[in-house]
Amino acid sequence: MPGRRKGKKAIVGIEAAIVLIAFVIVAAALAFVVLNMGMFTTQKSKEVMNQALNEASSALEVDGSVMAYVNDNGKVAAIYIPLKISPGQQAVDLSPDKVDVVVRLPSGTFLKVNNLVTKPASTPVDLTQLYQETASDSSVNATFYMIQSLQTDENVPAFKVLEIGEKALLVICLPTNLALGPYQSFTVEIRPLAGAPLTVERMIPPTLPTGEVINLV
Repeated sequence: MPGRRKGKKAIVGIEAAIVLIAFVIVAAALAFVVLNMGMFTTQKSKEVMNQALNEASSALEVDGSVMAYVNDNGKVAAIYIPLKISPGQQAVDLSPDKVDVVVRLPSGTFLKVNNLVTKPASTPVDLTQLYQETASDSSVNATFYMIQSLQTDENVPAFKVLEIGEKALLVICLPTNLALGPYQSFTVEIRPLAGAPLTVERMIPPTLPTGEVINLV
């Protein structure tokens, strides 16, 4: 009789251990699933937050002084905006089909620049020459001049993607009937595919020396 009781207790103990092991395995599997889903959700949340941050911040920023060219009539006929990649942003494609340039003039209307092109520029950059290349008597023209290096090689290929550490100069030429006079203001919006638009607003100073390039504070 005592031996039989000990045998029954052993069997009950083994069954309890098996059940306990089964519970532990099931609990571990559930914990793994919950932990995996939590990590997946955290990763997705991080991606969404990063994407929202990139969309809310501009991929481009003004790199230096905004300048203007004053024509022989004493009015601003060209606007020069130096650009570079904003910190933490990726390269920006400045191809005409990948970026929009919109100009708001004192008339209160926005003019989208349809004849937008991208060209290389040798250094040192002659702003007067760039104005003569881009100017038109009938429409608003804009050109992204890609300044790749300090070499004066005119055969530099026309890179259209602005990389980190590189610079570009946006030249906007206004026709004679839209040239800006003293105390008039303008707004330029540069809208790449990704990121918020870069908005540049300036007012024309009261003194405009003809045939010269001036800084717009």
